[in-house]
Amino acid sequence: MNAHAAAGARFEALRSADPAAMPRLSDPQAAELLHTLGDVQRFLPARMSAQLPAVADTCGRVRDIVIAYQSFEAMQGGQLSPQRLLDNGATYQDELALLQPFVAHCIARQVPLAEATLRQIDARMRARLRLGGLRRGQATVMQLYASLATAQGDARIAPAQTQALLEALAETAPVHVRALTLADRRHLRETAAAQLRSSPGSAPWLRIQQAMGETECAALCELASTPGS
Repeated sequence: MNAHAAAGARFEALRSADPAAMPRLSDPQAAELLHTLGDVQRFLPARMSAQLPAVADTCGRVRDIVIAYQSFEAMQGGQLSPQRLLDNGATYQDELALLQPFVAHCIARQVPLAEATLRQIDARMRARLRLGGLRRGQATVMQLYASLATAQGDARIAPAQTQALLEALAETAPVHVRALTLADRRHLRETAAAQLRSSPGSAPWLRIQQAMGETECAALCELASTPGS
């Protein structure tokens, strides 16, 4: 994880050197850093030795960079410009297609680590526990799906770019679902059903729809559903 943190620091230095532009894959230095930051196989292997805080930091690092691309110069008159957000999604589609799948996989790696933490905690403590990154992770998953739906409706964005995120979400949905509330799962089932009406037989959306059909709400789902969590 140290190499990932170092790449993140170098990326931020690159941004600071030219605040008027976001780093692009067309720039060799930026490309090297972006490929490092989005390297799932290197930093998110199926069997991880890293502890929850380190994984949470890694997820947050890339999530924040994704947000930076999406919201670049979108604050206008003290408010976020919806059109600029859409335009950024199209302008930076190559960079987002590299980073967003990493975020999906990273949150999926957090889930079993967070579940293990819960199992080690006394029931009275669990009632008061608020895992630092839980709500952020859940919100990020929902934001990834919202971003995907928006991108799929934008003719400026190449299908291959949206497919990268769709495949990542389909692969990680059986893990993500364990951390989502029943209401969030229902919303994503409805999203999948709508996509399947326009693209019948889409294997990734079918996998997502099936995964979000899980009705058991335990551990992280239960914690997330607790008022004030």
